[in-house]
Amino acid sequence: MLTPFFELSQTDSEVLLVIKAPLANVSDAELTVNGDTIIFYCSPYYLRLHLPGKVVETEDDTGKYNCDGQEFLFSFFKENKNEHFPDLDMIGKLLVPKKKHTIKPVIEDCSPSEDAPDSESDDDSLGYIKQEIFNNNSSCAKFGFANKGQGIGNHLSLEFNEILDFTDFENTSSDERSSLREADEKNKFSEDHYLADLMEGCDEINGLVYWKPAWADSADDKVKFSREEMELFRTLGNRDYLLDEWEKKTALFSLVDILFAFAYNHRTTLGEYSVESAWTINKLSATLSWFQSFKTLKDVKLSCMRRSLVFPLYRHWDLSQEVLKDTINILKSGRRQLLKCFIAIYKMFNSSEPRYLLNELYITDYCIWIQKVSEKKIKKLGYLFEKEEVSKNDIGFELVELEAAALMVQEETESELVDQLKEMKIREDNNETSESDTDSSSSESSASTSLDSDDLSSSED
Repeated sequence: MLTPFFELSQTDSEVLLVIKAPLANVSDAELTVNGDTIIFYCSPYYLRLHLPGKVVETEDDTGKYNCDGQEFLFSFFKENKNEHFPDLDMIGKLLVPKKKHTIKPVIEDCSPSEDAPDSESDDDSLGYIKQEIFNNNSSCAKFGFANKGQGIGNHLSLEFNEILDFTDFENTSSDERSSLREADEKNKFSEDHYLADLMEGCDEINGLVYWKPAWADSADDKVKFSREEMELFRTLGNRDYLLDEWEKKTALFSLVDILFAFAYNHRTTLGEYSVESAWTINKLSATLSWFQSFKTLKDVKLSCMRRSLVFPLYRHWDLSQEVLKDTINILKSGRRQLLKCFIAIYKMFNSSEPRYLLNELYITDYCIWIQKVSEKKIKKLGYLFEKEEVSKNDIGFELVELEAAALMVQEETESELVDQLKEMKIREDNNETSESDTDSSSSESSASTSLDSDDLSSSED
């Protein structure tokens, strides 16, 4: 059976459902309403929805078929008038979860009671992020969304060689990956590139630093999903997830890491994605390029800053700081803006082989899971990430010493240049003085000669 495209909207008293069904046999249409559940059947379509509130089936319920638009239109009265049904635009979370085989296990659950905006779980799972170091089983190699994947096998090894910075991912624990990753970053850090961007790339990089992205002033309630984005929600469907507290935090930390990589690409392309965009996001995210899982938000911020100074075209501290602000602002903007970012990543990876595998392992689940996470939790994550402070001394590339040495060399070079200019000026002045003396001597000699001639003429007379 096919899941039709549908849209939901509401008034104070009604819920309106539009179902696009161009292949439907209208005479076969069946609709069942039971509290918060709506079931629609019309071969070859089947749709089962769980609403965030209850509706009632009455004689006043209306339904009609629009032949021109090839769509069904239904309206239902709310059981409690004036009740607001949240997130009707996040249609993926309203679908009944499907059992679907992928290259990883189907994982994770966010029940409504667990992630409701006013529930205690928001504070419980994020309240002590800064202080707590989570104990995971580091001896077991895991990867994928919430670090739940295991045992992909050798048949995908060639594809992963193109998107990972290491090869033995099935036999390398998270702690080992972290050590290997940091060593790789330090080895690939280019002092020349960093200093060139610092000392010579001011105009171009300043343009990127001062650019203002679209989300800078947008609130979540102003963010609207396009028809294409809604269609993607329908295509991805819904999944049940069963996560313990550590796995939830792992998922949230990697979310921030991936989001930073997206924000870097967005700013450095001025929102116009290039053929290199998928590579940039893949490379800057330690989650996606090392299957890294993080223990603290500071670890996330350190990784983001380090990789932004090692791999991309523009490697500038102030630029990376602006990208951190972008990441924080997106989180503070709420789920809808965050979802738009991950949908964009999903599309880029789908068009960049073999990065579709990263969609299978991470991005698809994030597009579904974010719909279920409360607004409060996402925004709090942004505030907590903002509080973590990272300095140049924390990065591990000796940036302070490197910049000081470069500045000293620059000052010495400028001083030498000034001395050379002064010396050239002195030489020019000396030459002018010498020429002036020569001209003066020549004039005196000429005058003397003239005088002698006059004297001679006078004597002859």
